[in-house]
Amino acid sequence: MIIAAHITKNYRLYDTPSDRLKELIWAGRRRYHREFAALDDVSIDVKTGETFGVIGRNGAGKSTLLQIIAGVLQPTRGRVKVEGRVTALLELGSGFNPDYTGRENIILSGQIHGVSEAEMRRKLEVIVRFAELEEFVDQPVRTYSTGMLMRLAFAAAIHVDPDVLIVDEALSVGDVYFQRKSLDRMEFFRKAGKTVLFVSHDPGLVQRFCDRALWLEGGKTMMLGAARDVVTAYQAFCIRLEDKRLREASQSIGNGPAEHEQILRELRLTGSRWGNGKIRFTGVEMIEDREGAAWVIRSGQPVTLRLHYESDGSYPEAVFAVDIHRYDGVYIGTVNNIDTAPTPLPVEPGKGTIELRLPSASLSYNVYYLSLKVYTEKGAPDWRDPADVHYQMYQFNVITQRHIHGLIRFEAEWRQSS
Repeated sequence: MIIAAHITKNYRLYDTPSDRLKELIWAGRRRYHREFAALDDVSIDVKTGETFGVIGRNGAGKSTLLQIIAGVLQPTRGRVKVEGRVTALLELGSGFNPDYTGRENIILSGQIHGVSEAEMRRKLEVIVRFAELEEFVDQPVRTYSTGMLMRLAFAAAIHVDPDVLIVDEALSVGDVYFQRKSLDRMEFFRKAGKTVLFVSHDPGLVQRFCDRALWLEGGKTMMLGAARDVVTAYQAFCIRLEDKRLREASQSIGNGPAEHEQILRELRLTGSRWGNGKIRFTGVEMIEDREGAAWVIRSGQPVTLRLHYESDGSYPEAVFAVDIHRYDGVYIGTVNNIDTAPTPLPVEPGKGTIELRLPSASLSYNVYYLSLKVYTEKGAPDWRDPADVHYQMYQFNVITQRHIHGLIRFEAEWRQSS
């Protein structure tokens, strides 16, 4: 059980180091600092066996709250009560001695959490196997990579049998395989009735694991409640900020619609480009039926992609394709005019535009990248040497109103069969 009541954490900010000295000399009679509230009257009550998430933007106060609950920091005001053995993964490698070996640090970590050396030695091989560090466990941890250090810290933390596990975005530096294994172990903790409190920037993860969630903004509580409701509200807030940023960016260049569309494309241009140049993409627009031109779309809503190009010749059997990848490189799928949506798209010399309409893009909430590809002809010599490829060059965001399990939402019907 975790009770944090009316937690406030203030820091004194000084413009110069000399101001701190002046304040000491004046013994409080003159003030040279200003107060900064990292947390302002934040309260949570996490029940035993509950998985509780904390979300918010960078600098919102998430890590400060977890550090106070873990006992690393003391609040300026308020009180904290935590029942049971607490294990906290707050800062990568915190509590480790860089000159000790992995084996020595595992034993040290256990002793810090009140587990005897003899007990930790009995668990040592299991911890090493979980961390997959058999070849490196007798090397000083200062020689470990970031991922190796994270695996060692997580493996050591979960094997001291904590009653409360506190995780501050520690899994984000691991590879995909270890992240899955770690999440499986967190799921085991949850089913075993352990209390889990963690910070994550992945809203899908918060909805999957958490019963309830807290949204912090500027050190204040914006919302506290069911994880799904809190995440949905937070998504909407972030989208409003993103839309505002793009509007302000476009206004800094010009007020006309052409300038606005151009800045939308340029701000989201990443990835790489190659091709023989026989057909060249000159621009792309993403249009949501309800909202117009936008790179932030709502899952399940019809979306149109407008692809602008120019060609140096006539290609009656041109092939256009659009790929979608998630931000972490996971391939989602492809639409082309050959087999997934067969449609002749002849190209003539000069400039042209084609449109791809997706009646229902039911992607889960996340950040995605769009790739554009064009070939002069299927099976032609440039089938392996495309005319133009914009690989993961255009970023777009998807927000959701309905809960989606996994990558996409399936359109399905249930019925009873006699």
